[in-house]
Amino acid sequence: MVPAIVVLVGALLFFSLHSHRSSTAEPHGATIAGRAVVGRAAPIFTATDLDGRSVSLASYRGRPLIVSFGASWCHPCRQEYPLLVETAAKYGNRLAIVSVMHDDLNGDARAFVREFHARWPAVNDETNAISSAYGVVGVPQTFFITPAGVVQARVYGITSHGALDPPLRRLLATG
Repeated sequence: MVPAIVVLVGALLFFSLHSHRSSTAEPHGATIAGRAVVGRAAPIFTATDLDGRSVSLASYRGRPLIVSFGASWCHPCRQEYPLLVETAAKYGNRLAIVSVMHDDLNGDARAFVREFHARWPAVNDETNAISSAYGVVGVPQTFFITPAGVVQARVYGITSHGALDPPLRRLLATG
């Protein structure tokens, strides 16, 4: 009985490892260059958003930018997203936001973004290639990128204004 269970568990593990999507393959229609390091140029990516439009990080040069990594299944992301929506409404054209949905299903990611009435592009990082370039293994994570394209700050798990406001003030001072 024990050998049969070991064989079954081994077969399930083998199947699971070989059927899981690669974390280094770029999603269809995406290109990614660089690695995220505070104080250095942000990784540039071009990808298709949840509405089928092309999103290029390079097109945000000249504006302060927040790149928010989240997921529909992430409870802290559900706390963070209303703060991002409020921030976007408060600062309007002075600030750009791009969401990267980490390890999510297209339908769930689309429903999540619509639920919160986000008015900025959201990319579903189906293979986690963008997340990998940014060093994201857990969400939420938020990157504050200067108008010159430099990662100014990285915040893990924003769930309050207290965590969001200090790096946001520094970022807006650069624009």
